[in-house]
Amino acid sequence: MKTFWKAVAPLIVAIVIALIPTPAGLEQHTWYYFAIFVGVIVGLMLEPIPGAAIGLIAVTLVAVFSEWVFFSPEQLAKPGFNVANAGLSWALSGFSNGTVWLIFGAFMFALGYEKTGLGRRIALMLVRALGRRTLTLGYAVMVADAVLAPFTPSNTARSGGTIFPVIRSLPPLYDSKPNDPSARRIGSYIMWIAIATTCVTSSMFLTGLAPNLLAVELVKKMVNVDLEWTQWFLAFAPAGILLLLAVPLLTYVIYPPQVKQSAEVPAWAAQQLKEMGPLSRREITLAVLVVIALALWVFADDYVNATTAALMVIALMLVTGVVSWDDMLANKQAWNTLAWFATLVTLADGLSRTGFVKWFAATISTHMSGFPPTTAAIVLVLIFFFTHYMFASVTAHATAMLPVMLAVGSTVPGMPMEAFALMLSLTLGIMGILTPYGSGPSPVYFGSGYLPAGDFWRLGLIFGVVYIAVFLLICAPILL
Repeated sequence: MKTFWKAVAPLIVAIVIALIPTPAGLEQHTWYYFAIFVGVIVGLMLEPIPGAAIGLIAVTLVAVFSEWVFFSPEQLAKPGFNVANAGLSWALSGFSNGTVWLIFGAFMFALGYEKTGLGRRIALMLVRALGRRTLTLGYAVMVADAVLAPFTPSNTARSGGTIFPVIRSLPPLYDSKPNDPSARRIGSYIMWIAIATTCVTSSMFLTGLAPNLLAVELVKKMVNVDLEWTQWFLAFAPAGILLLLAVPLLTYVIYPPQVKQSAEVPAWAAQQLKEMGPLSRREITLAVLVVIALALWVFADDYVNATTAALMVIALMLVTGVVSWDDMLANKQAWNTLAWFATLVTLADGLSRTGFVKWFAATISTHMSGFPPTTAAIVLVLIFFFTHYMFASVTAHATAMLPVMLAVGSTVPGMPMEAFALMLSLTLGIMGILTPYGSGPSPVYFGSGYLPAGDFWRLGLIFGVVYIAVFLLICAPILL
């Protein structure tokens, strides 16, 4: 019966919303699409079936009924417009998204670490040095991301492609297995710290997240304000440093590991390393390939796209025999996440294409008159932050919402536009914590098998509220 209601609830929610009279200024097809989108979100929260299946069903549903739920009458009336082909083209668009394939690449990197034994070796070295206490392992994960963040504009490459493949080998050392009750022994704790940390470092450094650089360009274009690296860092650092130090400890309290300390495990890890012997040829080959990928991500971003670099290294992994094609085909998590995130990117993009995002922003604008500038700035930042539930990409969020929010802010008398623009931009990283699809690395950790859907949504809301509250309480008084 419980499973039945989990399956029915998304349908009921979508139907109820669709039956509500369409709000003024919104077209009927847009409202129907929004109803389907909300139903999908409810489905992802409850998971009556896997998330990838929900996404596939949803895009198929929209494609089939796109004449009524996606395309406007004006689009349908264009000469030569083929609604069937256009609907299919939209439904498959997510599979051409670079971030989707970079996420897929992260899983394949992890596969290489697993098959060669390099991931286990690095994990054993970490455990030998810091494994006496679980909390210190958490801080090691945090420090690793913080060190890489200033030089790696793609947080998917940094966290999903570099951090995740290593730390995925940690939980099994403590008999903590994915998709199993034992996940909570230590695996869930480590995985949550990794995603929570990378969201903070993505906001702390201008070069820690690619959409940050997009935001700088949009701010310059919209309000003629130049945001510099040092200005960005100093503005977020008071809150960011506090959050980085707090993430492992806060997770330890809210989502505690079952294994708190173990004096025996470090000694066992040392013995295991001794038994493993020297690095094998495949381990050395993989290490070289990973260094190449990291170097391309850090130093060649202007010349080689991060996703292209990842695909190139995956191809080299195949050529050098680090992994086989059969190994890759058998990596169900990777293919599942590819389908899941590709469909989610498509569905979230539909909110912009149907005009819902534009209508939503215009509605906000009409209600902001009369607010003092400081209050208006904080309210708009909160709206900008929490509307990320509607986006499966920080880039899409920045592109769709940042210009609108800047335009709304400029209509408020006395609004300090430079400070306001900076505050909006600084939230782009931390908003990624909200959902399992909120940022590039999110699907990687969600797909690890250590973070169940219910836990991810609950923790995402808790940490999201903590992040934005700390940011506003510490940084807003300084900036405004």
